[in-house]
Amino acid sequence: MVKLKRGPAVSGPSSALGIMRFFDADTAGPKLSPEFVIGVCVVLILVVVGAKIFLGI
Repeated sequence: MVKLKRGPAVSGPSSALGIMRFFDADTAGPKLSPEFVIGVCVVLILVVVGAKIFLGI
């Protein structure tokens, strides 16, 4: 039986420290607060309901 040579094994974090490093990683992208997201959703819901009532859509 011939064993193939493999590169270094890549595995996920195996300890709590590895998991904490994964979640602490800062990613690029917009930073939105939860309050802003909820506010935008509420406004969007009000616009849709208003359009249904006033425009008969």
